[in-house]
Formats: sequence, structure tokens, C-alpha cells
Amino acid sequence: MPTLNPILSTFRFPDQPSAADVVNYVDEKSLIRILKKYGEEKQAQLVAHAIIDSRYAFGRITSTAQLADIVATAFPSPYVIDKIGRKAHVATRTFQALRIFVNNELNEVNNGLEICHHLLSVGGRCVVLSFHSLEDRIAKRHFHGIDMNERLNQSLTDKLRGPEVMKYSQDFIEKITEKCWQPMSRKISTPSQEEVANNPRSRSAKMRVAVKLK
Repeated sequence: MPTLNPILSTFRFPDQPSAADVVNYVDEKSLIRILKKYGEEKQAQLVAHAIIDSRYAFGRITSTAQLADIVATAFPSPYVIDKIGRKAHVATRTFQALRIFVNNELNEVNNGLEICHHLLSVGGRCVVLSFHSLEDRIAKRHFHGIDMNERLNQSLTDKLRGPEVMKYSQDFIEKITEKCWQPMSRKISTPSQEEVANNPRSRSAKMRVAVKLK
């Protein structure tokens, strides 16, 4: 867990909120949304409530250690066991959510893949190494031609099923059926047990590789 002091004062741009701004000024409903969306925190409501209660009772949250302690009050124990049997602090997902939100990381991943497609030559390979499912889903959508605003596992048949297909132009139908990328494998690559044992930080890594078609 980070133990820096003062709290997460980093921000991407001077006119954007810092993590300290988020935990000290954002309302409870917005905090819940941030924790759920960017941290995939199942206890988002309890964590957000604990943060709000602490603000009212003790004032500003000024350090990462203080925030970690506050988050821990929302759980039976401050530690959980991760995939390889190591202890992980329960505030890990909260810090992930704050980092992704403040740095606008998911949009950066999406923009990076758009730029990669623009710059890469036909036949070139794009490799995406992600460390949590939010990033991996974006890569999957790009490589499998799934629009960012549509349901993730919607098939082409689903897209063109029913009377609504009549409202689509031929150009639109051709656009959604043509592929820009060809994944090199149907499955993602993940580290072996041996690699995880030698490099525990690799435990959540996922790799996707695709070839540019057009």
C-alpha cells in the first residue's frame, strides 16, 4: 500500500481534479460510481459511506495512509488473500479507481489504440499488455470490432436482427461487418504459474495481439 504523505496530490493537468479533491469534495453517489466503475469495488457503497463519514467527523483526508485506514473500516479485515495467496490491502481497489479516474486512463488506452491503428502499416502487429479487466475490455473491443457503446458480446446476427435492420444503410452495414484487426489468438495470453512465482506483479497481466488488416 502507498504510504505517501500528503495524499495523492498528483493530477494529469493543472485544471483537472486531484485524487485529494475527489476524496474530499465529491458527493457520496459520485464516489460510489467512481469506485464501482474504475475500481470494480463490490463494497463501493460501504467504502464511499466511510469516506463521507470521516470527512464530516474529522475534516480533510490528508494522506494515503489515512485513506487506507478509512477504507479498511468498511471491511471485516484490512487484508484479503489474492490469487497467489498473498495478503492484499482492501483499499487497493479504491486507489486503483482514484488513479484511473484522475488520470483519465481508460480514454488514454482507447485513444492510444486509435492512434496505433492510424500509424501502423497493414500487416503490422499491435500488442496490448493490460493489468486489469477494464483496460483489457477496451483492447478486446478494438481487436474484435465491437463499438465502444454497444453491448460487449453482441454478435453480428444480434446487430442485424429484426425490423430495425431496415433503418441501416448499406454503407453502415458494410462498416460494421468489415474488420480492421485480426486477433492472432482467440484466447488472451496470461502468465504461467512459474512466471507469477518469479514475478508476482505479473499475476494480473493479460496480453492480446492483433494484426492490422486495413
